[in-house]
Amino acid sequence: MPAPPPSTAAAHRMTHRRSGRSGLHLPVLSLSLAGGKKPLPAPSALIHHAVNEGITHFDFTPRRGQISATADGTIGHALATVRAWRGDVTVSTRIGLGTGPGPLAGFGSRGHLLSQLNTLLRHTGLDYVDILYAHRYDHTCPLEETMGALASAVHQGKALYVGLSGFGPSVLARAAVLLNRLGTPAVLYQASYSLLDRWLEGKILDVLDLHGIGCVAGAPLAGAALTGRGRALAAPPEVLSALSPIAAERGQSLAQLALSWTLHNPRITSALLSTSQFDHLSEAREAVGRLDFTPDELAGINACCPPA
Repeated sequence: MPAPPPSTAAAHRMTHRRSGRSGLHLPVLSLSLAGGKKPLPAPSALIHHAVNEGITHFDFTPRRGQISATADGTIGHALATVRAWRGDVTVSTRIGLGTGPGPLAGFGSRGHLLSQLNTLLRHTGLDYVDILYAHRYDHTCPLEETMGALASAVHQGKALYVGLSGFGPSVLARAAVLLNRLGTPAVLYQASYSLLDRWLEGKILDVLDLHGIGCVAGAPLAGAALTGRGRALAAPPEVLSALSPIAAERGQSLAQLALSWTLHNPRITSALLSTSQFDHLSEAREAVGRLDFTPDELAGINACCPPA
C-alpha cells in the first residue's frame, strides 16, 4: 500500500516556485531516480521519505541501455509508487545524448526522441511524463526537427510540458523561438549549476529570462564535492577551507550552504538532488529554510568561488 498522496502538510510546507512564465510550479528540491552508476538500493522507500520531506518532483533519466531494464527492477517498483500518486507528483525525463541504446548519431532526431519516449513509457507503465527535455543539441539534426518532435509529444498527450537541457545560449534562444511558434513553449532548462560551476550566470540566465523559461540546477553539490565527501569532482582544498567557516557561522553543513546559495538565486526554480541517503534529503530540506545571506557572506563566497 502506498503512503498517503503528497497533498499532506509536508508537501505544502515545501517552498514551490513558478517555472518561468508557465503555470507549472515545482518544489525547490527535486530528486533524481536514475542515471547514476549504481542502482538505487531502496528507491520505493526513498520516494516515500522524499514525499514526507515535501519533494514531489522526480527526474527519471536512464543512462544508455537502462530503459528496458526498469520495468522489473528496483526502479520499476519505485515508479509503481509514483504511478499511485500520479496526479500529485511531477515526473521529468531527458532524452538525447547519452540515453537509449544504439549509436550517438541522430540523437536529436524525431525518430530517436519519440521512439525513446515510447520505450520509456512502455517499460515504466507511465501514461505520460510531465516534462520532456531534449538533452543536448545535435548539430547533425535540424533544430526544427528536434523541436517539432517535442511539440508532437505534447500534442500526442505523452508529455505535458517541454524543456531543454545543456543547450548553449545561441541555440537555446533559437529553440525557444521555434517552440513558441509551435504552441509548446519551453518551461524549463536543466544544466549543471553550483558554487564550483557558475557558467549559467553568463548568457544562459539572460536568455531564460527573456523567454520566460525556468531553470533546474543539476549537480548543485558538484557531484558531492561540496559535501566534503565527493571524489568525482573534488573541490580544491582551499575552496573548502574558505567555505567551511562561512557554513559554520551560519550553523549549516557545507552541503547545506551550497544548496542554500544555489536557491538564493530566484531565477533557479529547483535544485536536482542525486542521493539514495535519507539523511541527505532531510539535510537538504533544512537548507531550504536558510536562503538568506548577508552581504559579507556573499562577498566571502564570491571571493573563493568567483562568478562566471
